[in-house]
Amino acid sequence: MPHFQEVFDKYKGKGVHFFAVEGDGLTMRENQAFAGEWGYSFPIVTLADSKLSGYDMVTMPAMYVINSFGRVLFQGNGDYEKYIDTALKDVKYPYLGQQKVAPECEKAAEAFGKGDYTKAKQLANELLAAEPAENIATDAKMIVDRCDALGKLWRGEADAAKEAGRYEEAINALNNLAGHFKGEELGDNAATEAKELGKDAAAKAELKARKDLAKTLAANKKLKTKEDKLSALYKFYEKNKGTAAAEDAKAMAEAIKASDKYK
Repeated sequence: MPHFQEVFDKYKGKGVHFFAVEGDGLTMRENQAFAGEWGYSFPIVTLADSKLSGYDMVTMPAMYVINSFGRVLFQGNGDYEKYIDTALKDVKYPYLGQQKVAPECEKAAEAFGKGDYTKAKQLANELLAAEPAENIATDAKMIVDRCDALGKLWRGEADAAKEAGRYEEAINALNNLAGHFKGEELGDNAATEAKELGKDAAAKAELKARKDLAKTLAANKKLKTKEDKLSALYKFYEKNKGTAAAEDAKAMAEAIKASDKYK
């Protein structure tokens, strides 16, 4: 698992999606507590909540590398990083969902692949304004639509996170918008909003509580009994009431308390 975290950190910004599947029957909250204790930041899903019944999830550990075409490149336990590199070589434009575009659209697609969605949209819209041939127009519109879809996704994530008081997630989503849509109204507004949110009293309290929760979970790893871990989480909850981090701590504590598997 520690090596999986290292690989996750290495490739997470390169178009690779990571997740671990937990097959012992722990709940989502138990998995969150486990990940927090060990300092894991990659997503963890339970087997019951996933759609991976067709894969061997009994043999542990088992690693799968699946390319963008759905083909399994590696299965087992060993040196799988080279297979990730192989899969990445086949992805010309990360996150675009299309490997080939009309030659006239290649510059826009390359900008998209580099994460410069402002430039990608600009170049694609310039092509559309010239009323090009159908194949060029189709690819140019696809690039614009993909940029807009990602912008809408992150905007929605930011709004939902703010509504739930999860300000760290909100700021991350806003920073994504600001970085990928720099110079565009969507991105520039997000940059301003992220700065203002960082100064907000409630946001500051949540951000501090979130950091303290990470420290509490890390310290729990050294505790020998479940009762001691529960005590630490409940104490954190009482101290940080009113924050989303406190509610998470309480939910994790309740899940651990009811569990016959969590150690």
